Amino acid sequence: MKTLLLMICAVLVSTPAFAMNQYNINNMTCSQVQSTLKRDGQAQLRYTSPRNVSLTLYDRFVSGGNYCRPMIVYVPTRDTKKCKVRKCQKYGGR
Repeated sequence: MKTLLLMICAVLVSTPAFAMNQYNINNMTCSQVQSTLKRDGQAQLRYTSPRNVSLTLYDRFVSGGNYCRPMIVYVPTRDTKKCKVRKCQKYGGR
């Protein structure tokens, strides 16, 4: 039994962590952002606030409902002020 537990621990420690990709989308087009989310499944997108250019906003965005409960939002990209993407919401919250 101890051997089995040690083997499980060794496997868990040796598996790589899956980090979420991060992108600064200020210089990306809307289609590039949407393609990136489709390819990666999920990513952290960073962009300049439309209301205050000294602020950088970021959040977790996804291609579908496999990672969280998504909500349709719009983010600014190089070619448009309203690029349609899916933002993660917390389950049970707003």
